[in-house]
Amino acid sequence: MIVTLLLAGLLAAAPSPPDSARAARGARATAAAAHADSARAHAPAPAGRAAPADSARAAGAIPPFWQTRAERSGYRLTSDYDETMRYCRTLAAGTEWIKLQSYGSSGQGRDLPLLVVSKERAFTPEAARATGKPIILIQNGIHSGEIEGKDASLALLRDIAVLHTRESLLDHAILLVLPIFSVDAHERRGPYNRINQNGPEEMGWRTTPVGLNLNRDYLKVEAPEMRALISRVFTRWWPHLLVDDHTTDGADYRHDVTYGFNHGPGTPTAVDRWLSVAFESRVVPRLAAMGHLPAPYLEFRTGSDPLSGVDFGNSRPRYSTGYAPLQCRPAILVETHMLKPYETRVRATYDLLVALLEEINAHPRDLTDAVAAAEAEVIARGRERDPARREVVLASKTSDKSLPFAYKGVVAKLETSDIAGGPVPRYSTTPWDTIIPIYRDIVPTLTVRQPVGYVVPQEWTVCRDRLDMHGVRYRRFARGWADTVEVERVLEWSWDARPDQGHRPVTITRVATERRWRSYRPGDLWVPLDQRSAMIAVHLLEAQAPDGLAYWNAFDSALELKEYAEDYVMEPIARTMLAADSTLAREFRARLAADTAFAHSPARRLDFFYRRSRWADPEQNLIPVARALRAPPETVLAP
Repeated sequence: MIVTLLLAGLLAAAPSPPDSARAARGARATAAAAHADSARAHAPAPAGRAAPADSARAAGAIPPFWQTRAERSGYRLTSDYDETMRYCRTLAAGTEWIKLQSYGSSGQGRDLPLLVVSKERAFTPEAARATGKPIILIQNGIHSGEIEGKDASLALLRDIAVLHTRESLLDHAILLVLPIFSVDAHERRGPYNRINQNGPEEMGWRTTPVGLNLNRDYLKVEAPEMRALISRVFTRWWPHLLVDDHTTDGADYRHDVTYGFNHGPGTPTAVDRWLSVAFESRVVPRLAAMGHLPAPYLEFRTGSDPLSGVDFGNSRPRYSTGYAPLQCRPAILVETHMLKPYETRVRATYDLLVALLEEINAHPRDLTDAVAAAEAEVIARGRERDPARREVVLASKTSDKSLPFAYKGVVAKLETSDIAGGPVPRYSTTPWDTIIPIYRDIVPTLTVRQPVGYVVPQEWTVCRDRLDMHGVRYRRFARGWADTVEVERVLEWSWDARPDQGHRPVTITRVATERRWRSYRPGDLWVPLDQRSAMIAVHLLEAQAPDGLAYWNAFDSALELKEYAEDYVMEPIARTMLAADSTLAREFRARLAADTAFAHSPARRLDFFYRRSRWADPEQNLIPVARALRAPPETVLAP
């Protein structure tokens, strides 16, 4: 096959590797031929790109000294951590517009690199904000096997700040670039880390050495890498836009680059509008004019069947695109197609970044004004006196309304496999253009009326830690304070059967809000919601928030039974309670009739009465964080 011959030629031209490496590369070439032949055949042709994009990266136009490892190897290889750091230091030494900084250390002790790029040499958050320019955070290698963003970003920074072929892209923007985010996973390199992916020959791993997926950690911030990013980059620099570069999994098709972002209910209005008007209406067509086939992230409603339609829904706050809007900022997910050659994927990412920075430089105020308007919207909601105007979307889904989408696929058929025991798609090289539905109308599935603020008892230190990490403003009580507040009692919940990110998450399906008189002590926390990070607080502290503290087991001890009744003690008390309370008796009989498992469980039947007796723990199943009906007076709060 052509792919096999091409890889064999490249390997033959390279220095002879050790036997083990040679065997690994040979196996890798075989795998690439097996799953990527059709994708290479219908990849967008380099000649189709606009001339400026081609000329800026033509092989002869880049001095060998400034070529990345990917460019020098014909996109067979990508640099390891040490070589990447050397290249970053070389960039910083070659221009006054780039400064290499470290924002922390990984679990294995590696520096976490950040490249700050500014014509004004605005290399601190304060200096960057003083310029009034949009600040753009470009994140690469959160999944270090999906690494084309690193090679695209390093080449782009070189072209902007060293070779000056694209220096105008920096006229109205400041860039923060993470060449590699998951640095330890980046060094778990090998040819077999991404079975679905076509190159480079070796790439990093998906998770950190302790098995955490950083792209599930934005809100719970447990990994040292994510804690450093959120507390030392995001909430210090407050970038106006986050770009998160990835590689897809999934079906085969001709589209070489896809994108995703949160939109509709749950996303601040101005952020939603900027993503629609600036990015999707101007950047995406520009990318197509460069010769690419962009598409919304192609997640089909039914498996790998494009005819079922594209489900262009929203992400939870564990993901970059779900997190940034909670901080009043847009985030764009970039996903190049895994089966395209590595060069195609690097160039697609490069060109998308170029098109995006062209848009921002042409309309910088559109982005900064959108973020300012989003912050104002969230702050105004926090000051609303009418609770009905304080609705916050916690979860959503796509409705059954659809729009037509021009899909660029390949002819495929399903064949029954005696090995798989079911149908397996077989993709051809024949183009298939058709119109399929795309579902992008967002409807809320869970909303909450945010309170005036939250009161957090100081002993729940996990709450304070997460508020600090995310830059959520709070104040401590200087003196004791008591008032009627709302507390959430968990009525129905379940622990997930399988572990997820080292947890057994808790899904809370039903709560009851109770009003109680509570007394608070000096040192307890008052969290007002008239602030830009209010939605972060709501998503952390609400009982049913899909990625909140309760979901990630922070409040499990509140759900555990502390005392219990022996059956020979409880049964006589239950008999007395039934005789004295006809309403209770009817409720008990109804439960017996409706719940067979309950009816056949002596322990659950007696527990029914224990929980309604004077001996029951009044704090059982209460979320410890209270929802305030009014703000505490200034006289009880520390400055």
